[in-house]
Amino acid sequence: MENKTICGLDATEIEALKEKHGALVLVEIELDKKTYEVIFKEPTMLELGAIEKISKTAPHKALEAAYINHKIAADQEIEKRDILKIKAVETLITRIQKVSGEAKNL
Repeated sequence: MENKTICGLDATEIEALKEKHGALVLVEIELDKKTYEVIFKEPTMLELGAIEKISKTAPHKALEAAYINHKIAADQEIEKRDILKIKAVETLITRIQKVSGEAKNL
């Protein structure tokens, strides 16, 4: 059985990155029937607030800042193409929005 790598990293390297950065998110982007991967560290509330603030005046700068500040590793094709970076950040933000919760009175 072949050991699968993600963004060129094996399972041991990914575990070390989790210890260093905390929760990680794998984003997969598909283009022209090829799948590309990027690993992000999970943004904090403070970081999300900064991204939101930047996005009000310069949306593309906010996407760029989010990519640069949260990317841990990425396939080379993503590194070369801004459209893939944008889609990766959008997918990360969408994942955050999909987290659900429920509040109940005690």
